[in-house]
Amino acid sequence: MWSVTMQLMKRNLTMLIPAGIAILVGSMFISCTFLFSNTLNYSLRKQVSANFGEANYGVIQKDSSANDSGALSTVADFRLNELKNLKGVEGVRTDVSTPLEINAKLGREGLKHASSVAIASANPSSMVPLQLTSGVWPKVSGQIAIADSVAKQLKLSIGSTVSASTSAETSLYGTSGSLSNMKVVGITRDDAGAFSYYRGACVLSESDISTVQGISTGFDDLYTSEIFLKIHPSAGTAESQVINNVKSVLPQGFAVQSKQALQDQQIKQLGDGGTNIITTFVLVFGILAMFVASLVIGNTFQVMVAQRRRTLALLRTIGAKKGQLYRSVLLESLVLGFAGSVLGVVCAIGLMSMLGLAGAKLGGLSFALIPSWQVVIIPIVFALIATTIASMSSARMATKVTPLEALQPLEASENKRSNKTRIIFGLLLLLAGVALSCFAIYRTYASTHGSQISDNDSETLVLVAIAGVIFCFISMLLTSRIWIPAVLRAVGAIISHIGAASTLASANIQKNPRRVAATGSALLIGVTLVSCLGIGAASAKATMGTVLDSHYSVDIQAVGQSLDTSALHKVEKAEGVGKAELVSSATATIASGKYKSASIDIYGVNPSTITDVMHGMINAQELDNGNLILSSTSAKSDATLAKQRSLPISSGNSSSREIPLKLGEYRGIDSTHGLYGVVSEHTFDSMKLNHVSNQIWVKSDGTASTANLVDNVKNALSSYASVNVIGSIAERALWEKMVNSVLMILVALLAVAVVIALIGVTNTLSLSVIERQKESATLRAIGMTKAQLRRSLAVEAILISLGSGVSGIIAGTLFGWLGSYVVFASFGTVAFPFDWRMACTIVIIALAAALLSSIIPARRATKVSPVSALAEA
Repeated sequence: MWSVTMQLMKRNLTMLIPAGIAILVGSMFISCTFLFSNTLNYSLRKQVSANFGEANYGVIQKDSSANDSGALSTVADFRLNELKNLKGVEGVRTDVSTPLEINAKLGREGLKHASSVAIASANPSSMVPLQLTSGVWPKVSGQIAIADSVAKQLKLSIGSTVSASTSAETSLYGTSGSLSNMKVVGITRDDAGAFSYYRGACVLSESDISTVQGISTGFDDLYTSEIFLKIHPSAGTAESQVINNVKSVLPQGFAVQSKQALQDQQIKQLGDGGTNIITTFVLVFGILAMFVASLVIGNTFQVMVAQRRRTLALLRTIGAKKGQLYRSVLLESLVLGFAGSVLGVVCAIGLMSMLGLAGAKLGGLSFALIPSWQVVIIPIVFALIATTIASMSSARMATKVTPLEALQPLEASENKRSNKTRIIFGLLLLLAGVALSCFAIYRTYASTHGSQISDNDSETLVLVAIAGVIFCFISMLLTSRIWIPAVLRAVGAIISHIGAASTLASANIQKNPRRVAATGSALLIGVTLVSCLGIGAASAKATMGTVLDSHYSVDIQAVGQSLDTSALHKVEKAEGVGKAELVSSATATIASGKYKSASIDIYGVNPSTITDVMHGMINAQELDNGNLILSSTSAKSDATLAKQRSLPISSGNSSSREIPLKLGEYRGIDSTHGLYGVVSEHTFDSMKLNHVSNQIWVKSDGTASTANLVDNVKNALSSYASVNVIGSIAERALWEKMVNSVLMILVALLAVAVVIALIGVTNTLSLSVIERQKESATLRAIGMTKAQLRRSLAVEAILISLGSGVSGIIAGTLFGWLGSYVVFASFGTVAFPFDWRMACTIVIIALAAALLSSIIPARRATKVSPVSALAEA
C-alpha cells in the first residue's frame, strides 16, 4: 500500500498543497515560539548577571546579618589582598558605586552639569561590566572614564577636563565630596544594561571613588555587599578546592555562588521559570493555529476520499482490505504532516538566523539563534498528531466504500444521528456558558456595590467568566453546521437577485454545508479571538486611563535648590515638553492618629494651572478654599488620618496650624517621605514653612520618547548645579508600552490562525471547483461566460469570509465586554467601546483575502473547455 499511497498523493498533489501550507505555518509558529523562548531566556540570563563582567563567581550575602555586630560590611572585611593572592583567582572586583554629578566648562555656554553613577576600576580591566569605546581605563587618581551618554550631553572627548561631586543627600554615608581637574581618559558603553537606569556608568580609581563620597580614610572603609571573582584553576587543581580557599577568607554570612547558579535563581524568582510561563502562554496560540490547520486538513481529506470512492472501490475489488485503506489514508496524512512540519521548522530556524544576523531587537531583547531539541521535535509531533486526528474521519469513510459504490458517482453522506448529538451537546454547552457568564456578572456587580469579596474570590470570578466564554465558543463551533449555512443562506437570498453569478454562488454554498461550516469555523476562531482581544484592550485603555493618571500623576520632576523662573522658561522650550510649572516644596510635621510626629512633604501649586501638569484628580476649587489635598495613597496607611477633616501642621519651631484636609486620587510624585500633599501657593506662603525649595513639574506632550524627554530636560537645566531629574513618566510609559506590546503580540499571534483560515477558504473553493467540473462545464456549454463563472466563485468566497468574519466580530465583542467587566470593574467605571476601525479592518482584510483566494480556483474552472470537461467527467 505504500506505493499506492504515494501514487495517490502525487495524483492529488494540487489539492494537498494548501493543507501542507497550513501545516507549515502552524509548525513554523510553534518552532518560532521555542526559539523566541530560548532567546528570551538567554537575554534574561545576560541581564540578571550583567554586573559580573567576565567574572564567573560572586560573593554574596547569604543571610540577613553579614557579621556578628550586624553592621554593614566594608571592603576591608573581605580581605581583598588575600583573595587576589589565592591560586586560581585571576581577578577580583568589589561592587562599589556612587551617584555622581559631572561638571564641565563649555566655552561660551559656561558650566554644564550631568548626573550619572560611578563604579571603581578593577584589575584586570575585563572585570569591569562596561565596554570601552575609546581611550583607556583609569589607572591612577585624577583620571576618569565617562559614560557615552554623559560625553554626548556635555560634548566631552578624550583629554577633556571635568570635575565630579557627590552630595550628602545622595551619598550612602551622608557625606559629600568632590574631585577637580579630572582628566577624561576613556569613554564607556553599557551594552549589557548593568546601569540602564543611569544610561551607562563612569569609572574612577579606588582612591577617587572614596574621596568623592567624602570618606577620607580610603577605599577599604567603603560599604559593599558583593564581590565578583574570576576563578580559573591551574592544571592539577580542582575548582572546588579554589572555592573552598575563597570561603576560608570570607567574613561570616557570605557565600560563593557561580554565575550560572545566580542566573538560575534570578530566573526562577521571575515566576517558576519565568520564560516557561511565557513559552506556555505563547504556545497556546501555536496549538490554536495547528487546530485551525487541522480543520483545513480535515476538509481536504474528506473531499479527496469522496473523489476517490471509485478508486478505493476498485482497490477493494482486487483484494485490498478495509484496514489497508484506513492505514493508507492515515499514512498519507502522516507524510503530509511530516513534510509540512519539517519545512516549517527549517523556515523558523532560517527566520531567527536572519533576525540575529540583522541585529534585530525587541525592547531589551536581542534576537539570536539558540537551538534546542524542543525547536525541532515538538512542532513535528504536534503536526503529526493534528494531521492524524484530522484525517481519521476521512479514513473511516474510506473503509465504508464497497465495490458496488464504485459503479456510480456518490456524494459523501452526512450522519444525521451524529449531527443531532452535536446540536444537543452544543445547546447544553451554550446554556452552561450563559449561566456561568451571568453568575460572574452578578457577583462582580455585587462586589462593586457594597458586597465584600476576597482576592481569591475575584480570581475565581475571572476563571468562571473564562469558562463561560469557552463553553459558549465551543457551542458555536459544534453547532456551526447549522447556523453558518443558515447565515450564509440568508445573505445569499439577498444577493441572489443581483445576477446569475450571485445566484449560482448562493446555491453552491448550500450544496455542501459541512465543508462550508468547517471552513467558516476556521475563520471564525481567528476573527473572534482578534476581536475579543482588541475590544478588551480598548476597554482596558479607557478604563485604566484614570488608574494610570492616579498612579503616575507627574511625568517629570526637576529637583534642585537653584531652580527659578528662568530655569522654568528653559524647560518649557525643551522638545517634548507640553506644560511645565514651578512648584514650591517643604517638609513639615504632623500629629495625627498613629503619627505622633511624622514628616510630610507639602507642595505649593497654582490652582488654575496645576491640572495642566498633573494627571491626577486635583480639585482646583478645593485648593482655592485653602484645603490640603492629601494623597489618598498616603492616607491609606492610617484609617484615622483618612477620616479627619483637618490636620495640625507645624514647621520648625513654629506653632501648629490646623489645615482643612481633603483626599485626592493622585500619586507617582517622588517624595522624600511617605506622606505628601498639595496646597495653593497662597496657603503655602501663609504656613511659613522652613527650608523651602523649588521644583519644576513637567508634563509630556507625547512627541518625544521617554529617554529623549528626560535628556532634553537635563540639557535644558545643565547650567544649574545639583539638579536631579526624576519622575514617574518612565513607569507610566512602561505600563502603556506593555499594554500596547502585549496587544500587538497577541494580535500578531492570532493573525497566524487567520492566515491559515484564509488558506482554508482558498482550499474550499479549489476543492469545490474540482468537484463541480461537470457542473461548470454544463454551465459554460449553455452560455455562461468565463467572467460570470469567475464572479460566482468570488461571490462564494466573499459570502464565506463575510459571514464568518461578521459573526466572529460580534462574538468577540461580547466576549471582550464580559472579560473587561469582570477584570476591570474593581478599578472604576468600565468602558464598553466598539472599535469600528478594527472591525472595518477585519472585514476589509477578509473580503480582500476572499477575492484573492478565488483567483486560482477561478482560473482552474475557466481554463478547461466545456467539451473536454464534460468528457473527463
